Amino acid sequence: MHPILFSLPASLETYQGLGNFMYNHGIKQEMFELVDIAINEWMAKFQDQQNRRAASTLDGYQWKCLFLPSGTTLRTVYKRTNYLAHVEGSEVLYEGQGVSPGQFVNQVAKCERNAWRTLWLRFPNEDEWQPAMALRNKMMEFQTKPDRARPKKTV
Repeated sequence: MHPILFSLPASLETYQGLGNFMYNHGIKQEMFELVDIAINEWMAKFQDQQNRRAASTLDGYQWKCLFLPSGTTLRTVYKRTNYLAHVEGSEVLYEGQGVSPGQFVNQVAKCERNAWRTLWLRFPNEDEWQPAMALRNKMMEFQTKPDRARPKKTV
């Protein structure tokens, strides 16, 4: 049985590049077969990324007033050395062990430290590190805004 073929838009450069690539590498498959493979793999990868993105919004670690989604990186600096922990699923992992943010900074420094003051956070798909204390203050400010309060019931 022969597949039903139709025209699929592509730039001339892409069409010629594919043809040249096939010729240079001795690929004997039909061009439509390679296009089918490429498109199907692209769609599967796209769907997988969407599924991971959706799942990561459900998984995470609740640290007091802050939610740290799965994929968040925690960083503390001790004696000029950076130490990292990662949120995976619903746990913060440091050296393969589940810890709280406080336990993480205290294990690194081998003394009592305030995690809010010493941690920096980088959320998934972001490039910037943010101080945990600044995020906490922003969240506390947001939660205490008057317009956020529930209206009082009148009897």
